[in-house]
Amino acid sequence: MIKNILNFFDHTYKNINDYAFDKVDLQLVKYFKTEYGQDWQSALTEHLYKKKLNNDKKAA
Repeated sequence: MIKNILNFFDHTYKNINDYAFDKVDLQLVKYFKTEYGQDWQSALTEHLYKKKLNNDKKAA
């Protein structure tokens, strides 16, 4: 029973964290990994968020 619960959390964690950047340009991911090191995911997420906000403002 405990093993099933741990497997559930493991798969959920991987789905959230590992595959969040599948649709992002690989060159952009490489750049953020190089520039930001271990903190690349949060930096890339912030960059994509700001880019989306900027695009939304232009559309409105």
